[in-house]
Amino acid sequence: MKRFSRISVFYVGLVFLLSSTVLSNDEIVDQISTNLMCTCSCPHVIKHCGDECGVAPQLVQRITGLIASGKTEDQVYEVFEESFGPSVHAVPKPEGFNLLAWILPCVALCVGIVVVIVVFKKLNLKTPDKKLTEVEINQKYRKLLDKELEK
Repeated sequence: MKRFSRISVFYVGLVFLLSSTVLSNDEIVDQISTNLMCTCSCPHVIKHCGDECGVAPQLVQRITGLIASGKTEDQVYEVFEESFGPSVHAVPKPEGFNLLAWILPCVALCVGIVVVIVVFKKLNLKTPDKKLTEVEINQKYRKLLDKELEK
């Protein structure tokens, strides 16, 4: 029993060590620059803004300076939000009115699936049990034709 507990403690410790990865400052800057929009009025995130942009390198330097001064990732986001407003985030925060941007697509997808199922059930035409032969069909249309011609 002692051996089992030692092995389990070893594996739990190993999983804990492997799951806690420490990111370098450059990796943190890359992660932040992919989550913030460039402020040069282009539709790109800071990391993917083109070489012709003069604003993106300045923003990366600012992020690097904030990280080097000891700010955490959340604090850097707060600094940029204070400077440029909430539109600087590439993805809206899931809070307040922005919560609709997260919930509405899922709700719309579910409603669409239900509508499609209901429409297909309504359109499901039942086939008659008895198949009409060609002679019976001809007699049916002949009666209709005779009725129309009498008028």
